[in-house]
Amino acid sequence: MRKIFKAFLMTFLVLSSVCYTGCEKEKNENGNNSNNGNGNEPQTVVLAGTAWVGKYTDTYQSYPAKLTWSLDFTDETSGEFFFELVVAGQEQANQSIPFTYTFDGREGTMNAGEMGTSNFTYDSITNTISMNLMVEVSNDGSTLGGVTTFYLRGQEPHDDDDPTTDTIDDGVVPGEITDQFPANTRWNASQNTVYHTDELGDLPMTLDYLLTFNNNHIATINVTATVWGQTSDPKTVRFNWTFDNASNTGTLTTKGVPMSYSFNPNDNTIVTEFSFDPNGSGTSGGATVFRRVEDKGLIVRL
Repeated sequence: MRKIFKAFLMTFLVLSSVCYTGCEKEKNENGNNSNNGNGNEPQTVVLAGTAWVGKYTDTYQSYPAKLTWSLDFTDETSGEFFFELVVAGQEQANQSIPFTYTFDGREGTMNAGEMGTSNFTYDSITNTISMNLMVEVSNDGSTLGGVTTFYLRGQEPHDDDDPTTDTIDDGVVPGEITDQFPANTRWNASQNTVYHTDELGDLPMTLDYLLTFNNNHIATINVTATVWGQTSDPKTVRFNWTFDNASNTGTLTTKGVPMSYSFNPNDNTIVTEFSFDPNGSGTSGGATVFRRVEDKGLIVRL
């Protein structure tokens, strides 16, 4: 059994494809995670002693604003943020923020006292951390920031003065900065399905999804699979997103292939057709209902 599950992990991480009804398969091109081995065995991820950088592009009173967060995990339970804000090319503020945290290897919670708490996720495929970080300007009550992606310090993408620039070759490129729905929202979903094997037939499998809409019209879906109580590392696919408020519908597009979705404001859900082929022997999934993750995140007050 364990031999088969090792094969499942390898297949899921290296050979599996996220696909959509009637669309081409999608290869993983995000590179290797420095915290993991060859994919056969789940590795323990340790954040203590690591340093990360996250950048977020926004606007303040029609002026371009850049938020830079330096994130240091001092030990197994505590760390510190260093926050910098530049508006229209002028430095506005910087602040150090101590925090405590918990982390289970994939997800964690960060506590910064009166500034609040924020859940965060670690993606082993892209070797990044994602969390919701906000800044409140005290003199007018406006807010900046949102879901921010952190890279290991020294490995963040070169931005040519544009921190939304991304060089992953999947046809997904940043778009106009927006605060319109569904920007800066996160959604999750879960499906009980089967994993097809020649040796043991169909095995019960749970697929868990996390859908994130960033403010630069890029979205990501992370998929993890659990078989026999063991969970694979996530499979990540990026999209460009659009949304029409009049019809409450939109598209998620990667490599030129669109996938439609709809938003139901009555029950605060997003529905799309999402299918997944974990080992090339048949798709799992289908109509997927995503429910919003209510995460206020850390709020820094200037």
